[in-house]
Amino acid sequence: MATTAVKVSHDLEYKHWLNEIEFYNLELVNMQHQLADFTPTFYKKYFAENVSHIQNRSIYLLEVIEILRHDIKQQKSDIKKLQAYPTPKLRDQVSRIHLRLRNDVAIFFDLYLEVKIDFSDFLA
Repeated sequence: MATTAVKVSHDLEYKHWLNEIEFYNLELVNMQHQLADFTPTFYKKYFAENVSHIQNRSIYLLEVIEILRHDIKQQKSDIKKLQAYPTPKLRDQVSRIHLRLRNDVAIFFDLYLEVKIDFSDFLA
């Protein structure tokens, strides 16, 4: 019964994370397209450096999104294993990885916000 409760609560959180990550993915892609439009018009070194810096950070975040998607899907698979074979070792592993994922997602959200602020400042 406890493993079912774990699955339900974790599934809801994973769906929420994946939905938010997809939103941020679209935002980052849009941001890159907008930056690409600016690149040819700015010849001053300062502007080119800002564009490059924001582009590099957004590329990094897109890579992080792929890693998070993979890790979340792997964790969902591990939860299914836990339901089939509810061992204390596997339950501890699932709990430990869930906490790590929660932390990783929170860090990603913070990094995204920093890039979004830098991008907004750049456009201003």
